[in-house]
Amino acid sequence: MQAISDILKYLPSGMLTALFLNGTLITLTYFLFWKKFKNQLRNYKIQIKQRVNNKQIAHELKNAVTTIIVGSSFSAVVIYLSSKGYTKIYSNFSEHSPWFAITGFFMLLVLDDTWFYWCHRLLHHPKIFRYVHLEHHRSIDVNPFTSLSFFWIEPFLLTVWIFPVAFFIPIYAPVLGVVQLWGLLDNIKSHLGYEIYPANFNKGWLRFLTTSTHHNMHHSKFNGNYGVHFRIWDRLLGTEFEDYEKVFNEIQQRKKIKPKIESQGAH
Repeated sequence: MQAISDILKYLPSGMLTALFLNGTLITLTYFLFWKKFKNQLRNYKIQIKQRVNNKQIAHELKNAVTTIIVGSSFSAVVIYLSSKGYTKIYSNFSEHSPWFAITGFFMLLVLDDTWFYWCHRLLHHPKIFRYVHLEHHRSIDVNPFTSLSFFWIEPFLLTVWIFPVAFFIPIYAPVLGVVQLWGLLDNIKSHLGYEIYPANFNKGWLRFLTTSTHHNMHHSKFNGNYGVHFRIWDRLLGTEFEDYEKVFNEIQQRKKIKPKIESQGAH
């Protein structure tokens, strides 16, 4: 009982932090892309036909509250276990070799992407999908609020990998925080609904990273493009949509066309 009491002490501050950070970034992104500059960025939109409406946004916001509660509870447990010395998460930079901090970011990112890919594919199994992952896929034309729209167990399943890693591998706490922030930004990017990366993105050295188009196609075509940070697993296992780069390039060509700005008032 004492353990539960201690964990609950961390919960309110964690929820407020998550609500502020997620709420601010997601709401601001939605406002800029879907409202303020909607006309100017019309040709950046991945799905030409817009299906997002107030009913979808309201449903996603309801799911977002649950997702934040689950995520905050998860973080509270990790903080509690760390405070009791059960994990190898550390905050003193000199406690371990600087390489743990420098390489830790990339290691955690790769582990996160690997776990996400395989867990994501499992959630698409016909016997599991309708019980868990279907809730996220109710949003076909995705927007920033979709990034938090999950059935309650899914955010736990997608992040539970941190427990065994934290028990056995030293993790510099600020690096873990940066990875979480990267994950948040990457999640918003994936569900942005607009392709913001330049035309040569898939031809340069960053081509192993996913784009907004990459995950958007997952929502519109369903079985494929399972990766979150990287395209590596999809490419290795043949689960990337064959026309992904073709669609990406078509959007880039569309972006070159100057959109007609709707009149702001009658004349």
